[in-house]
Amino acid sequence: MADLSRFAINQITTRDWTLEQAVDGYARAGVAGIAVWMEYLDAAGVTQGARMIRDAGLFVPCLCTGAWVNISDKAGFNAALDENRRRLDAAAEIGAPCLVMVPGGLATGEKNLAAARSRVIGAFEELLPHARATGVKLGLEPLHPMYAADRSCLNSFAHCLDLVRSLGSADTGIVADTYHCWWDASFMSGLREAGPENILTFHLCDWLVPTRDVYHDRGMIGDGVIDFAAYKALLDEIGYDGPFEIELFSKFDWWLRDGHETVAVAVERCAPFVGARQKVAS
Repeated sequence: MADLSRFAINQITTRDWTLEQAVDGYARAGVAGIAVWMEYLDAAGVTQGARMIRDAGLFVPCLCTGAWVNISDKAGFNAALDENRRRLDAAAEIGAPCLVMVPGGLATGEKNLAAARSRVIGAFEELLPHARATGVKLGLEPLHPMYAADRSCLNSFAHCLDLVRSLGSADTGIVADTYHCWWDASFMSGLREAGPENILTFHLCDWLVPTRDVYHDRGMIGDGVIDFAAYKALLDEIGYDGPFEIELFSKFDWWLRDGHETVAVAVERCAPFVGARQKVAS
């Protein structure tokens, strides 16, 4: 039997399921964890959602995502900080060790990417005391460079690792995503440099050829060009014992299928890459 004790499904993978349906469907399939999205948690109610996750015996690798802070006016920026503090509280209540930060790219009408990045760093600095108080880390996820203008101005593994070091690894860490980082020649060396202590969770999703929509056409593991076995071998080598998640945005395929089919295929395809760490002989 496959070892799924470190495996979670990010619930956007079954977009049309409520939190209750996802918790039940994942648990019945033998999946050990659920990465929760804030919209579904709010719909269920944070306290009720936390209870149903606990009752199902699922672990929560992360809460997705932080509110965007790519806002140039002070009032809007402060409101975004308050919303992120609320989400940190929610993450703590459901037992999520990190809140995945997707901070946005350029503010409306802005063309200064350096200013956007500086504003994002300032937001993280403002949030650190609350993160520390809740015990929930800020999970910095490098997104593909094509997302820089709108979704996130954090676009390389090296940049995020530098931020973790400057902000402090006690309160921040890396959310590594194969879809966003596989192209980066320094991704493998970056994982090694980060070490297991700085990798909070590891997202699995394949890059299709052709990719029809860079936002919503992620491939099921095995359907694209990413070498997942190589990443698992490296993570085993450096001693990573953390969670793995499959996270699919798939408007042309998996979002159109029955959720139970998607979960069953995800378990089958991911099983070889999410098991216990294999000790590397010295």
